[in-house]
Amino acid sequence: MFLTRLTNIGHNLTRMALGIGVAGLFLSLLIGMPPVHANSHIKGNIEPCTINLVFGVDENGMSVVSYELEMQLSNRQTRTIQGISIHWLNSKSEIIGNSDAVCGQEHNGIKPAQSGSCRRIVQKIGSRLLDRLGQDTWTQIINSELANFREVRHCEIIGYRFGDNAVKSY
Repeated sequence: MFLTRLTNIGHNLTRMALGIGVAGLFLSLLIGMPPVHANSHIKGNIEPCTINLVFGVDENGMSVVSYELEMQLSNRQTRTIQGISIHWLNSKSEIIGNSDAVCGQEHNGIKPAQSGSCRRIVQKIGSRLLDRLGQDTWTQIINSELANFREVRHCEIIGYRFGDNAVKSY
């Protein structure tokens, strides 16, 4: 009976040592990992971008204001890039918005090893709003939105839309 208890104690000590070893391994992996923050995200391809104020005229001859996102892209992919999906980043690299954009002249895409622009109208304020709110309120809205969009400093590309499916070998 004494030997049976001694054997059980040996098995329990073995299990406890194994549990401590697994816990130690887990802690050593955990300590070596970088900290995770609430606003952290995977760092993709980060490029400068801007959202510009563009004045225009609608089909009725009334003023229209558009906010247009624009960025230059160098295609390092093996296929034509038709569009991109992006996060808008502020000066602290925090995500403050997102959108997509179409790429290339006349939206024909950017060929491999070439560069071009990607654009997207992210907001449009038209004449109907001017008629309803009046010139002063309309101008305040435009200036307020412009201040918000000026916070965008960089764009992080989080996805691509390719124009051709075949991967070309050169």
